[in-house]
Amino acid sequence: MKSVSQRSQRGVSLLVVMIVLVVMTIVGLAGIRSTLLRERMSANMYDRSLAFQSAESALREAELAVRQAVLAGTPIGTDCSAVGASCPIPPADTYTGGANPDWVDGTATQELAAGAPQYFIQFLGQRDSTDELNLGFSAGANQYGGGGGVPLESFYRVIARSHDPAVAADRSVVVLHSNIVIK
Repeated sequence: MKSVSQRSQRGVSLLVVMIVLVVMTIVGLAGIRSTLLRERMSANMYDRSLAFQSAESALREAELAVRQAVLAGTPIGTDCSAVGASCPIPPADTYTGGANPDWVDGTATQELAAGAPQYFIQFLGQRDSTDELNLGFSAGANQYGGGGGVPLESFYRVIARSHDPAVAADRSVVVLHSNIVIK
Protein backbone atom coordinates (compact mmCIF):
# COMPACT_ATOMS: atom_id res chain seq x y z
CA MET A 1 0.00 0.00 0.00
CA LYS A 2 1.30 3.44 -0.96
CA SER A 3 1.61 6.15 1.55
CA VAL A 4 0.01 9.57 1.21
CA SER A 5 3.38 11.33 0.87
CA GLN A 6 4.30 9.33 -2.25
CA ARG A 7 1.10 10.34 -4.03
CA SER A 8 1.63 14.03 -3.29
CA GLN A 9 5.23 13.84 -4.50
CA ARG A 10 4.11 12.57 -7.91
CA GLY A 11 1.80 15.57 -8.25
CA VAL A 12 4.56 17.97 -7.27
CA SER A 13 6.95 16.55 -9.88
CA LEU A 14 4.30 17.02 -12.57
CA LEU A 15 3.86 20.64 -11.46
CA VAL A 16 7.63 21.28 -11.55
CA VAL A 17 7.91 19.77 -15.05
CA MET A 18 5.02 21.93 -16.28
CA ILE A 19 6.65 25.11 -14.87
CA VAL A 20 9.99 24.24 -16.49
CA LEU A 21 8.20 23.56 -19.80
CA VAL A 22 6.43 26.95 -19.68
CA VAL A 23 9.71 28.76 -18.89
CA MET A 24 11.49 26.97 -21.77
CA THR A 25 8.66 27.92 -24.14
CA ILE A 26 8.88 31.59 -23.12
CA VAL A 27 12.67 31.61 -23.58
CA GLY A 28 12.28 29.95 -27.01
CA LEU A 29 9.67 32.47 -28.14
CA ALA A 30 11.86 35.38 -27.00
CA GLY A 31 14.76 33.94 -29.00
CA ILE A 32 12.62 33.59 -32.12
CA ARG A 33 11.32 37.14 -31.74
CA SER A 34 14.87 38.50 -31.38
CA THR A 35 16.02 36.57 -34.45
CA LEU A 36 13.10 37.89 -36.54
CA LEU A 37 13.84 41.45 -35.45
CA ARG A 38 17.50 41.10 -36.44
CA GLU A 39 16.49 39.63 -39.78
CA ARG A 40 14.17 42.59 -40.49
CA MET A 41 16.88 45.06 -39.52
CA SER A 42 19.43 43.47 -41.85
CA ALA A 43 16.87 43.36 -44.69
CA ASN A 44 16.16 47.08 -44.19
CA MET A 45 19.88 47.90 -44.23
CA TYR A 46 20.27 45.89 -47.44
CA ASP A 47 17.31 47.71 -49.01
CA ARG A 48 18.73 51.09 -47.98
CA SER A 49 22.11 50.16 -49.43
CA LEU A 50 20.49 49.28 -52.78
CA ALA A 51 18.52 52.54 -52.68
CA PHE A 52 21.67 54.55 -51.98
CA GLN A 53 23.47 52.94 -54.92
CA SER A 54 20.50 53.67 -57.20
CA ALA A 55 20.33 57.31 -56.13
CA GLU A 56 24.08 57.70 -56.59
CA SER A 57 23.90 56.27 -60.12
CA ALA A 58 21.11 58.74 -60.97
CA LEU A 59 23.20 61.59 -59.54
CA ARG A 60 26.21 60.66 -61.70
CA GLU A 61 24.01 60.26 -64.76
CA ALA A 62 22.46 63.71 -64.22
CA GLU A 63 25.87 65.32 -63.77
CA LEU A 64 26.97 63.82 -67.09
CA ALA A 65 23.75 65.04 -68.78
CA VAL A 66 24.37 68.58 -67.47
CA ARG A 67 27.96 68.60 -68.72
CA GLN A 68 26.91 67.37 -72.16
CA ALA A 69 24.08 69.92 -72.40
CA VAL A 70 26.37 72.81 -71.43
CA LEU A 71 29.01 71.74 -73.95
CA ALA A 72 26.32 71.46 -76.64
CA GLY A 73 24.86 74.86 -75.66
CA THR A 74 21.38 73.47 -74.98
CA PRO A 75 19.33 74.34 -71.89
CA ILE A 76 18.63 71.60 -69.38
CA GLY A 77 16.53 71.43 -66.22
CA THR A 78 14.23 73.87 -64.49
CA ASP A 79 15.37 77.51 -64.73
CA CYS A 80 15.73 78.87 -61.20
CA SER A 81 17.83 81.87 -62.21
CA ALA A 82 14.92 84.25 -62.76
CA VAL A 83 14.09 86.71 -60.00
CA GLY A 84 11.29 85.30 -57.87
CA ALA A 85 11.64 81.75 -59.22
CA SER A 86 10.53 79.11 -56.74
CA CYS A 87 12.93 76.19 -56.68
CA PRO A 88 12.70 74.40 -53.32
CA ILE A 89 15.36 71.96 -52.18
CA PRO A 90 14.24 69.22 -52.48
CA PRO A 91 11.20 69.59 -54.76
CA ALA A 92 7.82 69.22 -53.04
CA ASP A 93 7.09 65.72 -54.36
CA THR A 94 10.50 64.19 -53.59
CA TYR A 95 9.31 61.89 -50.80
CA THR A 96 5.72 61.36 -51.92
CA GLY A 97 6.10 60.80 -55.65
CA GLY A 98 3.65 61.97 -58.21
CA ALA A 99 3.31 63.13 -61.77
CA ASN A 100 5.97 65.88 -61.82
CA PRO A 101 7.39 65.76 -65.37
CA ASP A 102 10.70 67.34 -64.26
CA TRP A 103 11.85 64.07 -62.65
CA VAL A 104 13.86 62.15 -65.24
CA ASP A 105 14.21 58.36 -65.05
CA GLY A 106 17.78 57.14 -64.90
CA THR A 107 18.98 54.28 -67.07
CA ALA A 108 21.04 52.36 -64.50
CA THR A 109 18.31 50.24 -62.91
CA GLN A 110 19.37 47.46 -60.57
CA GLU A 111 17.59 44.13 -60.59
CA LEU A 112 16.63 44.18 -56.89
CA ALA A 113 15.96 47.93 -56.64
CA ALA A 114 12.49 49.34 -56.00
CA GLY A 115 12.34 51.04 -59.39
CA ALA A 116 14.21 53.27 -61.79
CA PRO A 117 16.34 55.94 -60.12
CA GLN A 118 15.33 59.52 -60.92
CA TYR A 119 16.97 62.93 -61.02
CA PHE A 120 15.81 66.55 -61.03
CA ILE A 121 18.01 69.33 -62.50
CA GLN A 122 17.79 73.01 -61.56
CA PHE A 123 19.68 75.74 -63.42
CA LEU A 124 20.82 78.31 -60.83
CA GLY A 125 22.41 80.88 -63.13
CA GLN A 126 25.73 82.01 -64.54
CA ARG A 127 28.68 83.98 -63.31
CA ASP A 128 30.21 86.18 -65.95
CA SER A 129 33.31 88.33 -66.38
CA THR A 130 31.49 91.33 -64.90
CA ASP A 131 31.54 89.47 -61.58
CA GLU A 132 35.15 88.40 -62.10
CA LEU A 133 36.48 91.91 -62.80
CA ASN A 134 34.12 93.74 -60.41
CA LEU A 135 32.88 95.85 -63.32
CA GLY A 136 29.42 96.16 -61.83
CA PHE A 137 30.75 98.47 -59.13
CA SER A 138 32.24 101.20 -61.33
CA ALA A 139 30.49 104.47 -62.16
CA GLY A 140 30.44 103.68 -65.90
CA ALA A 141 29.45 100.02 -65.59
CA ASN A 142 26.35 100.31 -67.74
CA GLN A 143 27.63 102.91 -70.20
CA TYR A 144 28.76 102.12 -73.72
CA GLY A 145 27.30 98.59 -73.69
CA GLY A 146 29.13 97.49 -70.58
CA GLY A 147 26.05 95.98 -68.94
CA GLY A 148 27.07 92.33 -69.24
CA GLY A 149 30.14 90.20 -69.43
CA VAL A 150 31.24 86.97 -71.03
CA PRO A 151 29.73 83.89 -69.30
CA LEU A 152 32.41 82.08 -67.32
CA GLU A 153 30.59 79.45 -65.27
CA SER A 154 27.16 77.85 -65.12
CA PHE A 155 25.70 76.69 -61.81
CA TYR A 156 23.36 73.70 -61.53
CA ARG A 157 21.76 71.75 -58.69
CA VAL A 158 20.97 68.06 -59.11
CA ILE A 159 18.65 66.15 -56.79
CA ALA A 160 18.54 62.38 -57.23
CA ARG A 161 16.31 59.80 -55.59
CA SER A 162 16.46 56.04 -55.60
CA HIS A 163 12.99 55.59 -57.14
CA ASP A 164 9.54 57.15 -57.40
CA PRO A 165 7.96 56.68 -53.94
CA ALA A 166 4.49 56.52 -55.48
CA VAL A 167 5.47 53.27 -57.20
CA ALA A 168 7.00 51.45 -54.20
CA ALA A 169 5.94 53.28 -51.04
CA ASP A 170 7.07 50.49 -48.70
CA ARG A 171 10.73 50.63 -49.76
CA SER A 172 13.58 52.87 -48.59
CA VAL A 173 13.90 56.15 -50.48
CA VAL A 174 17.34 57.76 -50.58
CA VAL A 175 17.70 61.36 -51.79
CA LEU A 176 21.09 62.84 -52.75
CA HIS A 177 21.93 66.40 -53.74
CA SER A 178 24.85 67.83 -55.70
CA ASN A 179 25.87 71.28 -56.93
CA ILE A 180 27.72 71.50 -60.23
CA VAL A 181 29.83 74.36 -61.56
CA ILE A 182 30.75 74.06 -65.24
CA LYS A 183 33.23 76.38 -66.92
